[in-house]
Amino acid sequence: MPWALSVPLLPEESLSSWLVRAALRQGCDPLSLTGAIWPTWRIWTRDIDREIPLVRMRPLVNASGISSAEFQKAGMRDDCEKVAGYSLLETRTWPWLLALGSRNRTRHGGQQICALCLAEDSAPYLRRHWRFAWHTGCRFHGVQLIDECPVCKAPIEPHRLSAEDQHLAQCSRCHENFRKAVCTSPLPEAFSFQVLADRVLQGDRAAFGNTSITLADWFSMASFLVGVMRRASRRPTSPLAGALLSLGIPVVNNRMPISGLAFELLPISERSALLTAVERLMSIGVEEAFRTFVAFNVKTSALFDPRKSPPVALLPMLSRLSHHPHGPHRRRVQPDHRPASERAVRASWARLKRRMKAEPTS
Repeated sequence: MPWALSVPLLPEESLSSWLVRAALRQGCDPLSLTGAIWPTWRIWTRDIDREIPLVRMRPLVNASGISSAEFQKAGMRDDCEKVAGYSLLETRTWPWLLALGSRNRTRHGGQQICALCLAEDSAPYLRRHWRFAWHTGCRFHGVQLIDECPVCKAPIEPHRLSAEDQHLAQCSRCHENFRKAVCTSPLPEAFSFQVLADRVLQGDRAAFGNTSITLADWFSMASFLVGVMRRASRRPTSPLAGALLSLGIPVVNNRMPISGLAFELLPISERSALLTAVERLMSIGVEEAFRTFVAFNVKTSALFDPRKSPPVALLPMLSRLSHHPHGPHRRRVQPDHRPASERAVRASWARLKRRMKAEPTS
């Protein structure tokens, strides 16, 4: 039987947002609502924004009165598979989709919001495009997105709100109203990359110099360049870092990630720093960048892991760089009494702080 109070899907609304709004509209918490629809399925232990499996769709359609086609359109799978260029497995991190870092119902991150969008909504809701890892600013208001509670620094977890909460624009832990958050400007280069990536996603092809490539190849190239920036930031005295610095792309600053986490797990400040560097290189031109790499005698091993295939579009340019032949890599065993490097300690601390943001389970 359909609910007495209908809750339509709003434009560009994510599936988790709709489920939370539906629960609060019915006067219950999200866990109770989903437990009534799927008694044996714990949906909040997974990333429900990706998709609702077809085998789980019928009870939701019957209760909500919304067609399965609308729910499928609200999922992220179609867009993410266009970006990746292949079918995505449910158990893996999806390229360019923010990972929630779920442990039972607690999250380490993965959701970001625009405070001004929520303030303008008659019924606050979360947008699908806020889950894309290349999004760092609001495309309507030109302010930086928020990926944690401004007060208690907890992850944004609307699925953990209670029945007494009347809207999802608040922290589930301290109940701070996100609509009152102070907004800042995004890094302009990162925002420019976001605009370009959105434009690429809307089409089937993208420009690369004077040639046309598929959108999956474009995102693969962008991901490769993100990796280049991360490798350069780890070795500030390397020829690669020197080449980038000569191009006006500083890769050594306090915003660069040190945790070693995947790009889709990084906070917005670190993603912004990486995308700023990538956008500057793309503005200069990949051809010009590789000419500089040749001049600085940058080896191919400095750009990528040889065990992974680089983007096809970059193969002609990579062939200009010299290779550094070596035998099988063997990790040197450090004596137990030798202290870890400063960078290793900082990386461990960054990962620990991310885990500590999630509320401990009892």
